[in-house]
Amino acid sequence: MDREDESLYFLDMTACEPGDAFSTEFEKGKWTAVEYAMAQGPGKMVFCGPDTQASPIRLKLGVKGWHHVFVGTYRNPHYPDSCLLLRLSGDAGYTRAVTEDFRPGKDLVAPEMLPKQTDLCEAYWRSADLTGQDVIFHRPAAGQMAETITNIAYLRLTPLSAAEQARAERDRTDTRRLIANYDSGQHDMWSYGTDQEMADEFQALAQSDFKMVLWGCAGSFATFYPSRVGSEMRWSFGLPGYMRLGWQAVDRYRRHGFDPLRAAVRRAHEVGVEVYAQVRMIGEQLPPNHRGYVGPGDFQMQHPEFRCLTREGHRTRHLSQAFPEVRAKYVDLFREWVEDYGADGVCIIFCRSWPYVLYEGPVVRSFQERHGVDMRGLDRFDERVLSHRAGYVTALLQETRHMLDEVGAKVGRRLGTCYVVPADRKAADAPDMGPFTGPKSHGMDVETWVREGLVDHLVVHVEGVGRPDASDRVGIFRSYAELCRGTGVQVYADLYPRRQSGDSMRVRAMACYEAGVDGLCFWDSHRRAQRLSGWAMHRVLGHREDLGAPEMERFAKGLFRVVPMTSLDGFMIQEENCLPSDG
Repeated sequence: MDREDESLYFLDMTACEPGDAFSTEFEKGKWTAVEYAMAQGPGKMVFCGPDTQASPIRLKLGVKGWHHVFVGTYRNPHYPDSCLLLRLSGDAGYTRAVTEDFRPGKDLVAPEMLPKQTDLCEAYWRSADLTGQDVIFHRPAAGQMAETITNIAYLRLTPLSAAEQARAERDRTDTRRLIANYDSGQHDMWSYGTDQEMADEFQALAQSDFKMVLWGCAGSFATFYPSRVGSEMRWSFGLPGYMRLGWQAVDRYRRHGFDPLRAAVRRAHEVGVEVYAQVRMIGEQLPPNHRGYVGPGDFQMQHPEFRCLTREGHRTRHLSQAFPEVRAKYVDLFREWVEDYGADGVCIIFCRSWPYVLYEGPVVRSFQERHGVDMRGLDRFDERVLSHRAGYVTALLQETRHMLDEVGAKVGRRLGTCYVVPADRKAADAPDMGPFTGPKSHGMDVETWVREGLVDHLVVHVEGVGRPDASDRVGIFRSYAELCRGTGVQVYADLYPRRQSGDSMRVRAMACYEAGVDGLCFWDSHRRAQRLSGWAMHRVLGHREDLGAPEMERFAKGLFRVVPMTSLDGFMIQEENCLPSDG
């Protein structure tokens, strides 16, 4: 940031209104104030918890013009989750902000970004014209995040330079090449029950480089909305953790008469983002989660005859696409999304939930007719076996494309397809079969999908971190980019890891674009979007041509910092003997 030395700090959060919202004790309806100090001076941070039912508080800024806004928070290590809601008074919804933490060895982050228990974390939130604006703070109302601690320690405002303001005010549409993947976890995280809560969700995508959201709304035929085709998600009763949260999420939207999918489509369109409703073809989980855990729904449980079968004839936990009834049921579900809900397309997650076809009766018989041999006696990676299995998955995509064209003709626009494929997760013991070994080994023929025009957006999912500069990933992405060149299919690199510094993202994004991809996708965006500094970088990664510029590097490196405190709740916190030693 160009004018760091002109920063204005708001250190005393008890200056927020109303003045009677605060106490030094933990009381119902109150925020708890705690004194602290850092190099810039003394202040008062405030906390509230799940049972306090504290009301929103408002900080009057009294400034004019464009400023960068930074948020300082504190996280007691005994409470690993913390979540703050904040918005400018003119915003349509809240931004959700967790205190950002990193995992050395797993995340790509500089050592100086790792906070200690004596530190505050400062994260860049946004740049905005603050004339006449206040900041409003609140805490989550429902879901997993409602069980967290909420804290705000300070705000820092830094005026923009003329060059920064010119960039901030520029309205660009040529950078919209990003996809956010919300893979179903958002439902139990927030337990949506109101339209405003869904508006909060899509606040993260407004005025950004994102053009599309993949909205997870089904695990096989179990849905996170009141479907007429599938059955509503049922979670195993009486179990803790996600099971309880899942039950509460369904119960809450029912009690509120709320349809999460309908609201998601509407709110996404309001911020100018397309919605592709998304399914993960999940099977039953291991006990005690086997009766209901993100799927698979009544249809699967009622039709054991449609299961994938092992070579020996044992039933698996997954339905087979070899059965026309299974494919037809999926196409009906997809039709509901685009015809009844107005989704812009359909997405299937193919980087999870295998197998899709194995050795079912129709598969074995048709293979025998075509090749004159029992496929069960062949190596499972025999080219003929893999091609035959893949043909049934291709049939699902052909039938999906036919339905989308039919509905699209009625509504007067093309409805799209997006498929997420596993580039680096091949089946166990699979040999090297070329650049598309990952999907091929699981019975998917991506080359045919592209050749037949069955996919519009192809997300190449690479999970491992690899080298920090992503140079070891370039070859993978380049293979897919070359496959799709000149076909109209857009290729996206799924950028990992989920947690990394802003500059790491910038460097890795440049490597992906260098490989020839059209854009980037981000798995678990519903979690990433809560990390203020990280998400600030995500939002601009569509600026492909600008990522190598010095000003973008400065921006990326200035998004997050650790700020040591000198005292906390009256104790000199940097003194070893002034810290708790009780374990």
